[in-house]
Amino acid sequence: METTRNKIVTDFQRQAQALMCLRAFDALCAKSKGICHLVPLKGIDLLRTLYADTLDRDLHDIDLLVYPAEKAMDFIALLQAEGYRPEFAHALDAAALQTKKKVSMLAPSENLPHVDVHIALVTKKFFSMTINGFNEDALTRLQPVDEVVSELDKIDRWLFLASHLAFHFLTGDKWYRDLALLWDRMDEQEKAVLFERAKQYHFDRIVEAVLFRMQGGEPNSRFLRYVAYVTANPKRLEHGIRPSRYYWEFFLIGDDAERRRAYRALLFPSLGNMQNIYRCHALVAVLLYLPHVLLNSIGWLVLTIHYAIYSRA
Repeated sequence: METTRNKIVTDFQRQAQALMCLRAFDALCAKSKGICHLVPLKGIDLLRTLYADTLDRDLHDIDLLVYPAEKAMDFIALLQAEGYRPEFAHALDAAALQTKKKVSMLAPSENLPHVDVHIALVTKKFFSMTINGFNEDALTRLQPVDEVVSELDKIDRWLFLASHLAFHFLTGDKWYRDLALLWDRMDEQEKAVLFERAKQYHFDRIVEAVLFRMQGGEPNSRFLRYVAYVTANPKRLEHGIRPSRYYWEFFLIGDDAERRRAYRALLFPSLGNMQNIYRCHALVAVLLYLPHVLLNSIGWLVLTIHYAIYSRA
């Protein structure tokens, strides 16, 4: 009886939170009319589509893609007028925002959700250099809903959610549930297009890892053997092998040359990247540059050894 009661309470709380986020989203759309276009992402997108009838989806903030990107600061100013503030002091510096392509805006009260403002879909600092094509092309495939809101097409939605799951170390039951439900709603032709699109944008390793975790089976490559090890031993990422956690995204790049270029961008980052990594003023970022290069050179060596050991058959 107690278990049933707890479930009812949990379901009610989840739906109440979902309704709060939907109301906040609608209010922001109304205020954005004539200023910019918005694309709901992640939980708020799924609430409006996949879970529209049940609201059976946890979420604690709202992710929104603003386009054109030049209007992002206008939208952020709108949020600031409502009492929102950036997550850290220098998040709105031009170099930091243009490099990270995302800023978290903290809500002024518990009765409003936080808002993550995106100016690109995939916003990982170093991986993003390999998927600019996806970020740009996805905008041409948007499905308009009204004069403010557009939605991702179903294949781009799946690839975007899969990349989010992969970048978060393939952990999170709710993301697997989302992806499995979306996968089951695709026909064979749509799945074929998904694989083609993944290869086009170097998402093939992301798709390979996510489907391996979703569908099970035996790991048949060094990459999947490492994925199997890491996901079976998540605490190794949290404690002893910190470099594995920090550099995890490099394993997800499907092209060797792009992977090397991304590592060079990590080792010798731009000023904006340094500000985002260390969340600091530009001057401090410059002073940290040489220690950054040294520590990341050592970290990459440790990770290479770790991968060589745990990706063996």
